[in-house]
Amino acid sequence: MRKIAAAALVLAATVQAHAITLEECYRMVRENYPLVKQYELTERMSGYSFENAARGYLPQISLAAQATIQSDVTAFPDSFNNLLALAGVDMAGLSHDQYKVQLNIVQTIWDGGYSKAQREAVKAQQEVSELTLDKDMDALKTQINQMYFGILLMESNLQTNLYMDTLMTSSLRTVEAAVRNGTAMQSDVDNVQVELLTLRQQRSQIESALLTYREMLGIMIGRRIGPDEEFEVPQVLLLDPSQNLRTELMLFDARIREIDTQRRMLDVAVIPKFSFFAQGWYGKPGLNVFDDMVYNKMSWNGMAGITMQWDITGFYTRRNDLHKIELSQRSIELQRDAFLWNSELEQTRISREIDRMRDLKASDDEIVRLRRSVRMASESKFRNGVITVNDLLRDMMNENAAIVESSRHELEMLKNIYDLKIMLNQ
Repeated sequence: MRKIAAAALVLAATVQAHAITLEECYRMVRENYPLVKQYELTERMSGYSFENAARGYLPQISLAAQATIQSDVTAFPDSFNNLLALAGVDMAGLSHDQYKVQLNIVQTIWDGGYSKAQREAVKAQQEVSELTLDKDMDALKTQINQMYFGILLMESNLQTNLYMDTLMTSSLRTVEAAVRNGTAMQSDVDNVQVELLTLRQQRSQIESALLTYREMLGIMIGRRIGPDEEFEVPQVLLLDPSQNLRTELMLFDARIREIDTQRRMLDVAVIPKFSFFAQGWYGKPGLNVFDDMVYNKMSWNGMAGITMQWDITGFYTRRNDLHKIELSQRSIELQRDAFLWNSELEQTRISREIDRMRDLKASDDEIVRLRRSVRMASESKFRNGVITVNDLLRDMMNENAAIVESSRHELEMLKNIYDLKIMLNQ
């Protein structure tokens, strides 16, 4: 029993110590996003279309029946009928009511590559659909970055606020003691209390915004984020700006391949196609017309052979269709060039912003250290009556601003790095 309890405590400690990571959020938002089910639907629809295209060489079987009344039928001339009558032959001739029940079987021998072109077109369409979904998923990652780093920044500001609250509360007690000793006035206490109340108002706003961000991120990733759960600060990444693996670029390539399949479909449309056929029917008249003219009865009939079908109407519009395909491909290439142009501008902006934040971060620690040193000196000066409360509050606010700016620079640099990571798809 003790071992079970100990194991439970260890497990609880492990769960509590686990911090939410940015990569986990990427994975969970992909699993939770409603349109993620579209991947399965796209794959299944493409599978059905592919199977249908692959069945182009299966035999085509049809059953037909007809009953007709005709105004005229094939018959001998009257003079010939008179000769038959003289010879004692009575030929009734074909009846005007005719019947047929027919079974047709057509087996494609060669379709000119039409089935293969259809399968290639299905694959190309599926690739375009899946990459379009991937592009939407990349946009979700950018939203995750905004939520995630917003939470980190607000948590950092909250810690700074609590730190300053501790310092200001200590200073308030010092000022109150000075008032009791007659070395300070009540207005000095009021000044510190006003700054302390303002600081706590800011903390309330930060906590409210932090709660909102946590709830929004929880909705995106599909699970509740507890108030005690921590967020891991991501590591600085080394990216290769020359390796642009954007999903949009792969989507442009896939759309061009899709257009290539359309060109292939035009090619096979004007190629002759060969098929084997077989027909069998029961009815009248049959193939032996003379026999039907004598006996006028139902009979079994059949035929088989090979057919060649060449639809030359495709040549009428082929030239214009090829020009349309070329223009569509050129349009996609222009869109790709425009995308690369805009992407390069955005990549340059983010890269320069990263460099700027890195430069600022290099001096942030020194600024915080100096501001803290000045504030500590001001506290000593105030206790010795050298400076006023306003001077002390000013130095405390300067230290607070330095800490907040240092944290903002670091987290903005990280956010820009991970935005660039998503942009380059690395």
